[in-house]
Amino acid sequence: MHVYLLSPIPYSFLHQRPQKLADQFVALGIPVTFIEPCGLSEYLSGRAKGLPLLILRSAWYLFLGLLAFLIPGLHRKPAPAGLSGSPQTGMRIVGMPIIVPNNRVDSALLERINASVYRQTLIHRVFNRMRKGEKSVAIVQNPIWGLTLGRGDFSKITYDCIDDISLFAGRGSAKRIEEYERRLIGMADAVYVTAEKLEESLRTKTGGLPLLRVPNGVDYEFFQSRVADAKEPALLAGVQRPVVGYAGVLRDWMDYDLLEFLAGKMPGVSFVLVGPIDFEFRIEKLRRMSNMFFPGRKDYRDMPACINGFDVCMIPFLTGPVSSTTNPVKVFEYFALGKPVVSSPLHELEQFREKGLLWIADGRHAFELALAEALAEGPGPVQERRREVARQHSWKRLTKSMLEVFSKDAPQRHGGTEG
Repeated sequence: MHVYLLSPIPYSFLHQRPQKLADQFVALGIPVTFIEPCGLSEYLSGRAKGLPLLILRSAWYLFLGLLAFLIPGLHRKPAPAGLSGSPQTGMRIVGMPIIVPNNRVDSALLERINASVYRQTLIHRVFNRMRKGEKSVAIVQNPIWGLTLGRGDFSKITYDCIDDISLFAGRGSAKRIEEYERRLIGMADAVYVTAEKLEESLRTKTGGLPLLRVPNGVDYEFFQSRVADAKEPALLAGVQRPVVGYAGVLRDWMDYDLLEFLAGKMPGVSFVLVGPIDFEFRIEKLRRMSNMFFPGRKDYRDMPACINGFDVCMIPFLTGPVSSTTNPVKVFEYFALGKPVVSSPLHELEQFREKGLLWIADGRHAFELALAEALAEGPGPVQERRREVARQHSWKRLTKSMLEVFSKDAPQRHGGTEG
């Protein structure tokens, strides 16, 4: 078996669900080809030497894609196990070419051209290297691939629905994204979802396909091993205690007004937010506050120590449609270290609130009061109960549950259209 993971984010980005699943498959002895967006910003920041090659390769695939778009017969359709190539072991990362981002321009034509470019990339960099007789399993994490893939491309195709992608669609493209998702489901052998609301929305679309809830998780053993020496991370040196921390991307789903309120109302508390910042202008006010700290992105290997240095962890997200389907990886990372957690209302975290494992705070003042309670939490059995939840949500366990679906015979296909 060979897993082809079609990821919505580059492998070198923060280690989230795509990277952790890929790592676990490799650990289980299953080779992985990780197919990622071009990650241009990664090239600019850390791999400048590869930028000319990236641009040249993208121009070549753009030419091939446009040619095939104008002359559809030029698209070769590979058989799932009929191509030869050199044996592969471990992890292989395939970068897709630079395209105009689908969520920035509302254009069905552009989406079809991008799909043609992506298909040419797959033909030249993936399909032509498939081993003869190989059982190939694709894990697709973005429904836009429904416009690119065909049923015969892989032995099995699975759709790993990690978000309600229509919420992130650009301008008027939500309906088209939903259509691409239907196409993808139509050629899939199984569907995975991370959240209850996603399961509810997809159940009517999947027919008789296996639909499995596979939430996010944590590499529990890794987190324990990285805090064994109990050293305080350098980024917290000189920071006043107590520390309320956040680990993750700072994007538009963050409640920046809430953070400003908390920093103003709790001057004796230091707020440390570790992770890449999507748009600097969003935190300009916060940077001027003496108890707000933004150390930036840190290596994943250092994240357990960073989180271990927090007195309380938080998830200050905006409430709305996104909060109903988000299953945050970070809560399991917080729990792996037994940390008290205060979160904005997220549907997927209600189960943990009911068990007394975290605080859900609806509103600014409620968040302030919840932080005060969490900071007052002393040692007790609740820390071990949080760790047990993290153990139950280990990536190893979750990956094995996906493998069980891979090993089953595909159900009778239903409906859908071929890409």
